[in-house]
Amino acid sequence: MTLLAPDEAKFVGFKNYAAFFSGMDPLFWLSLKNTLIYAFLNVTFTIVFALLVALLLNNNVKGKNVFRTIFFIPSLLPAVASAIMFRWVFDPSNGVVNSLLRMIGVSSPPIWLESAQTALLTLVIISAYGFGGKMIIFMTGLNSISDSYYEAAEIDGAGYWTKLFKITLPLLSPIIFYNVLMGTIGALQVFTEGFVISGAGPGNSTLFYVLRLYNMAYRQPFRLGQASAMAWLLFIIIGFITFIYFLFSKKYVFYQDGGE
Repeated sequence: MTLLAPDEAKFVGFKNYAAFFSGMDPLFWLSLKNTLIYAFLNVTFTIVFALLVALLLNNNVKGKNVFRTIFFIPSLLPAVASAIMFRWVFDPSNGVVNSLLRMIGVSSPPIWLESAQTALLTLVIISAYGFGGKMIIFMTGLNSISDSYYEAAEIDGAGYWTKLFKITLPLLSPIIFYNVLMGTIGALQVFTEGFVISGAGPGNSTLFYVLRLYNMAYRQPFRLGQASAMAWLLFIIIGFITFIYFLFSKKYVFYQDGGE
């Protein structure tokens, strides 16, 4: 079935799925690999940054509300506007990043989005700036932990690191699980960064799964049938990963009331 001739649609069974798994479309596997790498790095970086900042701001830091607002604002910016801004920031000739690198003595800074070796990592770095939403959720979780746990630990002589790994992180595990799960689902559907900033990138290094799906459906030769099959496969992949997460959550997620 094509977009230009919807009346010619016909049932082909699992032929569209077989085309992917038989290797007839090598870009399918490349886009899936790029997306999985991006999702892993994106979730790791954003969770770590958000948690570290939340832990810092959870202390009695002067101007805590100001810093919280500063870190949160980027996550409110429209995705397309942010993508256009970062394309300028990482411009190899006149971008802010390379200009700063030249000022400190780097004569040949990376060309970032124009190199197959750095394009995907650059998009991961760009995506990590929007960790503010996860940070707010972590701060909410930290504030919900009862002080009685820390008071009891201090009576037993526990230090900061002991309280962090024995109390804070275990009781924060439901929030960590939520952020990891939602972050993974969102990262597997990444589209704007690839479409607006880099396209498919040099050597298809930033060809993401949804971007490949979009190109297949809305660019020549408008293969809606195969694009639909890709959408269903993405649904299955996300469902499978979510199922695995919930399996692990039974062992690694703890609650203050002792529930699971």
